[in-house]
Amino acid sequence: MRITNLTWAVLIFGIVSAVFISTMEPTVGLIDSGELALACSEPGIAHPTGYPLYCLLGRCLQIQTGLEPVITTNLLSALAGGAAAAAVFLVANLIISMALRREGWPCLLISAGTAFAFAFSKTFWPVATVTEVYALETAFTFTSFYMLLRWFQRGESRLLFASGLLFGLSFGIHMLTLLFAPAALIIVMYRRKGLGLRPVLAALGFFALGLTIYLYLPIRAACSPTMNFGDPSSLERFIRHVTAWQYRVWMFSRPLSEILLSLKNFAIQLKDDATFASIPFAIVGGVFLFKRVRALLWALLSIIIFDVVYSMNYSIPDIEPYFIPAIVSWFILTGCGVIFLANLKKPLGLILPIAFCFLGLAAAPARWKEMDRSDYYLVEEVAENILALAPRGAIIYFNNWDYYAPAKYLHLARGYRPDVVLLDFELMRRSWYLEQILERYPEIFAESRPQIDHFYSKVKDFEKKRPFSANELEKAWREMHYSIVRKALPKRPVCGTFFGGEMERLFESVPKGGCGVLVELMNNRFIPPSAVELSNFVANRERLTPREVVVTSIYQRAWLSAAMLFYSQGFKDRSAEFLRADIEFFETNWNSYKNLAVILIERERYEEALEVFRKGEPYIPAGSYPQMIYDDLEKRIRERDSLKQVKLEAK
Repeated sequence: MRITNLTWAVLIFGIVSAVFISTMEPTVGLIDSGELALACSEPGIAHPTGYPLYCLLGRCLQIQTGLEPVITTNLLSALAGGAAAAAVFLVANLIISMALRREGWPCLLISAGTAFAFAFSKTFWPVATVTEVYALETAFTFTSFYMLLRWFQRGESRLLFASGLLFGLSFGIHMLTLLFAPAALIIVMYRRKGLGLRPVLAALGFFALGLTIYLYLPIRAACSPTMNFGDPSSLERFIRHVTAWQYRVWMFSRPLSEILLSLKNFAIQLKDDATFASIPFAIVGGVFLFKRVRALLWALLSIIIFDVVYSMNYSIPDIEPYFIPAIVSWFILTGCGVIFLANLKKPLGLILPIAFCFLGLAAAPARWKEMDRSDYYLVEEVAENILALAPRGAIIYFNNWDYYAPAKYLHLARGYRPDVVLLDFELMRRSWYLEQILERYPEIFAESRPQIDHFYSKVKDFEKKRPFSANELEKAWREMHYSIVRKALPKRPVCGTFFGGEMERLFESVPKGGCGVLVELMNNRFIPPSAVELSNFVANRERLTPREVVVTSIYQRAWLSAAMLFYSQGFKDRSAEFLRADIEFFETNWNSYKNLAVILIERERYEEALEVFRKGEPYIPAGSYPQMIYDDLEKRIRERDSLKQVKLEAK
């Protein structure tokens, strides 16, 4: 019995989905995870460009499963990851068989290997096990691309219409779909012979029909959902939201040195996913397509080029998933090279397809330990530590999205610490955000309303591109925050995640005290480091990603800040407690050893100071002379003991 291509696709979907479900995160994660889960739970509006189709599908799945919002959206990513692998298989198989001009099990094996290699790559696997839009985006765009290629092969108008509709809907998941436009145009231009105006207009009509998914944004925004990022209820705000107005500052404004560094990082990323061994196969595959079906070569190259050029010019920290279309296209070119070489000699025709499929599938066990997030509670632990030890009724300023999004998820989805007020320091620059916090907490900000309204009027001029004074806008911004703090403090504590950057400059003259992993304004509240739950941090310390290192640095920042503040206020034993915690969990910071030793010296506990210096010796800066420190401490010990002996003899 012949196994159809669709059966292969379903089998691949099942295998890949099972792996992703087994390794998916059991709770909220980094970046946009908490916010997207909340946006799906109502449903509401996510950050630009809103992701309407993603929010609707997430909500539908939650209704069907009855699971907690973030578990539902993690599951959506896992299932979408399996669908994306199946779509990549279908695209690869179609391109390879068109180039080879016949179908057969070698094409199927190589296409399956391509799908597995992509699915279990270091770029795709992480986004298919956490709440993110990229897995679903990949599934939709490559299914759309498959329909377009089928039309290119067979000329059936219904396939062109289906492709247009799916491409339109794909924009409702992520604007990365736009990078497929040159490839789609190339395919249509090569197939234009015999193509009339009517089917083209009909396809564009279906594409426009798919884009109507964005009507969801103003409709839902008018209902004032809790998660209503940007409030796109008016035409002006709708346009700004859909065009990602607030993110344009990060687009096509990078210096050449950063662009070249980004290109280097992409090369490293591609090497990690496909290895250097793929290069000759991809080159051979490109030559093979050039000789057989040039339209497919130019389409794949256009996806790679436009994807890489755009992504290199977008300066956000989580840029790796933006390269997914380019990486898929690279794997397909590699598969084309393998099928060409497999047809040179009969033994290769047997060995290469099987080996390629096996290597793609073998990436799953090889990377399992690294990619497994089934026991990952690190971000939830950080967010809980932020909220758990906050004073009752506190107003908490956040200056990092990786803290705010998961804390807001716990706060709203699980009802954790309903007494506190969470404020995103950066979003308070937006008029829509100010409107929402005033509506949600009218009594808390009533006394600061004049200053908030004053800044609101200034920022509206900026948003509407009316004449405005930058100095007056900055002054109103500061006065608003000063008023909030002054008016709130008699009734409510005011805290913040570490006061870094502009938030630190704004409140640099305000007395502060340590409060768990927060900093509390104008208070000496003492919560020891031992009160902070760190079990998941300790368990994952050896495999933290660079972004997770930044997130968990909140502990070190909080402890060092508390140590400094308590020392300046004369509470030296409390200061030492925080320094010991920093040394225990962040052992490479030489200054913590030095500062703890200074406190011990001031307490005349020289033996303990000597022990601290010796423990920190591996981290002493180059050029220092630890022996001088040891000699001084040993001299102090001798002098102290001699003085004790003299006093004893005098008695």
